[in-house]
Amino acid sequence: MSMKVNSVNSNSNLKSKLACAGAISAGAVLGGGVPVYTLADTFSQSVSASKSVANFMRMFMPDVDTFENTAKNIKQIITDTGLDKKGVKFNAINSESAESLQNLRNIIDKNEPSKKSFMQKLKNSYFNVFKEGANAGYFTSTKDVVVNQNNLYTSAYHEIGHAMNANGNFATKALQKARVLTPLGVSIVAPIALAVGLFHKVDNTKPKEEKGKVERTLDFISNNAGKLTLASYVPMLAEEGLASIRGLNQAKKFLSPDKFSKLAGNYTKAWGTYALTAGLIAGGVALGIAVCNGIKDKFSKKDSQTV
Repeated sequence: MSMKVNSVNSNSNLKSKLACAGAISAGAVLGGGVPVYTLADTFSQSVSASKSVANFMRMFMPDVDTFENTAKNIKQIITDTGLDKKGVKFNAINSESAESLQNLRNIIDKNEPSKKSFMQKLKNSYFNVFKEGANAGYFTSTKDVVVNQNNLYTSAYHEIGHAMNANGNFATKALQKARVLTPLGVSIVAPIALAVGLFHKVDNTKPKEEKGKVERTLDFISNNAGKLTLASYVPMLAEEGLASIRGLNQAKKFLSPDKFSKLAGNYTKAWGTYALTAGLIAGGVALGIAVCNGIKDKFSKKDSQTV
């Protein structure tokens, strides 16, 4: 009789562990899917992938003026705003020029000095992205605005906005520095909140007064993992929005109403992609934890009915 009871308990414990492992795995896949995809895309070193993105961006955010006019306007803005005195430089990458590509490589190397293998992959990815015109950017360490002269070059106004934020007052500098919470577009809060939610089960039967500080903290993170992840994107979304507003304020001085309207539409769409990513990652974290807890609760009820 004793052996039979022990056998039943052993099987029940095994099923409980397997169910828990399955619940955590399902939650991890749902919660980590978007961040993993985002990072994989960022670290992609494929030239063909960068070309595909560049082609898509050409349709999604078509340039609204000639490169010559844009370059002239940007240089004038840098002078008018005093950014030139703060060391800000405008770099237009010509994919057919070895000298231009070497300049791009130097800018990336100076901003990402690490020689670790994963950083080298990131630098190679950056190089291909800017070489093919799949993106534009402002590099804070060397104060370089970088665009491709054949694609997305009117994003330079937005990048000037980033330069103005980075070289502005305490508030705008702090806002840009706060983007450390979302390196490469992925929140550092997301994996922490997800892990806590997957491995820490909130005991709703236990009075709050009986819980210690650590347990209450873990409960709070578990219950608000999605919200905390979304909150970590606020500095990035605010800084991106402010960069566009400041860039548009400068562009308005040079562009016709029709061209300005198209540029504003482009920047609105671009900001929307950041907001969408933030929502997907935050939603994924919340959904992953909800599914994990749902599986655990379902098994617990079934297990208790069996006993």
